Amino acid sequence: MSAENWLILSTEFEQHFCYAAGAEQMMNNFKIHTQRQRIRGMSKAKVLLCRA
Repeated sequence: MSAENWLILSTEFEQHFCYAAGAEQMMNNFKIHTQRQRIRGMSKAKVLLCRA
């Protein structure tokens, strides 16, 4: 994870994530398991955590 992505993730965490946080695949698993249609933060997970 780059230093820039770490800074964004650590200082803006609550602005980007709500019910779940993690890599895109884990958030998709959570979405399916909880039968939600959308999860806030999916786009940020793709950007910030794609190689975490």
